[in-house]
Amino acid sequence: MTPKRRIFAYVLIFGVILGSAYDIATRQEHWPFSDYPMFSTIHRATVLEWPRLFGVTADGSEVALVDHDYLWPLDQSRLPIGLRHLYRTEQDLPRVHAALEDCLARYERRRVAGRHDGPALRGIRLYMVAWDIQPYASNLDQPKARELIAEATLPASSPLDARAR
Repeated sequence: MTPKRRIFAYVLIFGVILGSAYDIATRQEHWPFSDYPMFSTIHRATVLEWPRLFGVTADGSEVALVDHDYLWPLDQSRLPIGLRHLYRTEQDLPRVHAALEDCLARYERRRVAGRHDGPALRGIRLYMVAWDIQPYASNLDQPKARELIAEATLPASSPLDARAR
């Protein structure tokens, strides 16, 4: 092996070792050590925070809206991501409120049309819900905490509200 090739090989090996050590120290993978740097951040916290919609029935009880038929055309992945993009600051609350009204109206239209068998709702609430991460999502129905972000109700004169009774 020529001296130039040997030096190049040593520099390359040293670069890989130094880059790997840097990734270990910063707890994040960087190119070219990670093919997908957007997924390479190591989460230090064992808490998952996620926006979740709850429907409010006539008696005031809450029902988690997780069924795809309840959220159509969205799902429990796309809807919270969209809501997170809508709600970044307090000034965004009118847009979030409009989105909740749309979700509630769409839910009730689909229920009245027989496209799902969910309960009649008089309102909808958006919570930021937090869970301690446990294996197999065994605590999915027992969040650690939740904070009300926004809520919307059907107008009393709504034809959907009259059909729901």
